[in-house]
Amino acid sequence: MIAQDSHDLHLADLPRDLFWMVLEYLEPDEIVRCRRVCRDWNEAFSNPVVLLSLLKIQFPWTKEAEDLASDTSAQDRSQGRRLYDQVASRYSHLERGRPRSIQKLPLCEDFSSSGDREWYQVQPWETHGSHVRRLVDRLFSEALWTFEEGLLVYPSAEHQCLVLRDLETDRQFMVPFLIRGKVIRRVRLQRRLLVIEWAEPNAFHWLNDSDGVHRHFASSFEVTKSETEGWNIAPRNEWKIMFLGHPLSERDRFFSAHSNTHYVIYMWQPNRSLYTSDEDAPIESLFVWDISRPSSYRPSLDPTGRLKGDSPDDSPSIVARFGFRDLEFFGIRQRGCPLIQRLEITDDSQAVEITENVCIWAEDQPPDPFGPPDPFAFPQSVTISIPLAGNGPAWRRPCEGALPPYRGNCGLQAQPMSFDGFMVDPWFGVISHVTVLDPDLGFCLHFDPTNWTQDQIISLTVQTPRSIVTYPNFDFIGSGKLAGCEKYLLGENCNRELVIYRFDR
Repeated sequence: MIAQDSHDLHLADLPRDLFWMVLEYLEPDEIVRCRRVCRDWNEAFSNPVVLLSLLKIQFPWTKEAEDLASDTSAQDRSQGRRLYDQVASRYSHLERGRPRSIQKLPLCEDFSSSGDREWYQVQPWETHGSHVRRLVDRLFSEALWTFEEGLLVYPSAEHQCLVLRDLETDRQFMVPFLIRGKVIRRVRLQRRLLVIEWAEPNAFHWLNDSDGVHRHFASSFEVTKSETEGWNIAPRNEWKIMFLGHPLSERDRFFSAHSNTHYVIYMWQPNRSLYTSDEDAPIESLFVWDISRPSSYRPSLDPTGRLKGDSPDDSPSIVARFGFRDLEFFGIRQRGCPLIQRLEITDDSQAVEITENVCIWAEDQPPDPFGPPDPFAFPQSVTISIPLAGNGPAWRRPCEGALPPYRGNCGLQAQPMSFDGFMVDPWFGVISHVTVLDPDLGFCLHFDPTNWTQDQIISLTVQTPRSIVTYPNFDFIGSGKLAGCEKYLLGENCNRELVIYRFDR
């Protein structure tokens, strides 16, 4: 009789405390697999109340766990199994470093079918102070796609235009920006404001026999959620970002950043003067624009500027300008070997922040001019805040974390790597990284230090709170840029394709 009672005692009949003791020994993917044993086990390991509690304990940093109220509603309980399985499956693939699915989106070619150049990103510096020998070991072109909080904007080869794609729903929305007759230099989505920097294809005037000056503009678009769970992309304004224009050359560079209300641009051009030319004294300047108000005025349609007087006084305007002497005064003039690696505007739009990154080494360990990067070298990053009004003072302070060496892929938007968080060693091998702040979760694209001077093999490291895995990667080596979150990772390959690793489905 006792044997019969023991045989009839099923896992689902265990007291709650005993069943929780069993669960403590099981990994999330093992809990899901236990349902395959029999009907009773399927019932026990599918209990939504138990699974929602486990979700909060095992994955407290996820959005699914944060969205669960302390007093779980009936609707949440009915979705308990789906939510738990969704998160468990995602982290099972993350811990193995293998996506659940891969999407590839073809990108537009640099030249249109008519032979006109339509895409020409700002070219990177060949020298930078973040490298031991000041020569950039490998250059990447700046990506012409941008990502922010689940929204991707990219030049679609299928539609031959800029497309906004919601990665959560996979819905696509056309950006109301005509590409034909323009040369796109940069695309950036920040704080739900899309800024497109572009130039006219024909030179406005000529500096010399080889360098023509092209008028450059920036167009902004507000990205807002619609009532139909879609996205509205509405033009806000347009402004001419350089008074005299800018050559479409590899030597002339400009970098920018923006908030929802302001735009900052830093220009770096070689000195072409026959009398005062100096490689260590390029022409440098920095301008800040107020772009907060919508405006119908389009300077690209008004070359002479005659129509500006007839338009309302709401078009973008310059609120601060800094010439090379001002930059020298604040100690941020870059000269021939730049150190700047990050440019941004503070949240209150009262200051511009510039982060410089320089590689230094111990005095008794000088760099080998022919060998791999010195293991004793380390980065020294400093952030300088300069006010938009007045003459100072500037606030100079150490950067919180280390910046990877400059390789052109960041467009002066490099993110620091936290010393107490996810960081691949050695630091000088890091190309790009994405860090999810709450857990110890991150992705890092980096060189293999054991083959640095031979093949420069590029690897991808995926770290979760429970694992870390590294393997060679060929999907993200096109532009050397990573973006994404715990659900998806984005990069560009060498076949002009945007590659999306999906861990959610």
